[in-house]
Amino acid sequence: MSTHRPGRVVAAVARFLDLLWSSGTRARRAVRGLASASRFAARGDNFTFDPDGVYTYETIEVGRNVDLGHRPVIMAARSRIRIGDNVMFGPEVTIRGGNHRIDQVGAPMIAVGKRPSDEALDRGVTIGDDVWVGTRAVILHGVTIGRGAVIGAGSVVTRPVPPYAVAAGNPARLIRLRWPVETIISHEQQLYSPEQRLTPAELAALADLAGSETRPTSAVAARR
Repeated sequence: MSTHRPGRVVAAVARFLDLLWSSGTRARRAVRGLASASRFAARGDNFTFDPDGVYTYETIEVGRNVDLGHRPVIMAARSRIRIGDNVMFGPEVTIRGGNHRIDQVGAPMIAVGKRPSDEALDRGVTIGDDVWVGTRAVILHGVTIGRGAVIGAGSVVTRPVPPYAVAAGNPARLIRLRWPVETIISHEQQLYSPEQRLTPAELAALADLAGSETRPTSAVAARR
């Protein structure tokens, strides 16, 4: 008998067993996904999530056309995590609403409870529309990520990120804007109704971030 035949047989059996295992895993994930989807506080159409992720479902609101990526951890015990429309996550993103007190003398931190007055420790997270969050980024409580922003892989976001900003690092910092402000205006005009677009004040703030000495041509142009 050929010395190669046992190898081929073993490989065929392994492929068959792998197929059975994969089929069972896919079926389990599909069932778990169907059972879990309705637990989110709110969700829009075309919403994709990994049922093997970790979620505090009842405190998470998700918009339309959102993909939460592979195995995220999205948790907030009492605060809210709000995710807008057209948002995509890379694998293993972590979002944490809330925090722990570390100022209590004479007690281990794990034993320190929260009082009703501790709302400042339970701030939520808001992610605007059209945001891309890279692989294994961490977004902490109190953070708002503006519309159109990009968060680099592995970033730790501890403070707000402006609209259309590219932010990265630990802690995350502004790297640049995706486009010049005039291009952002054009982009907004193509995607959003006048009442949804960034205001002239918001656009002027972006121009300051970009270090530009110019401002949007006019308030009318920004809202037209």
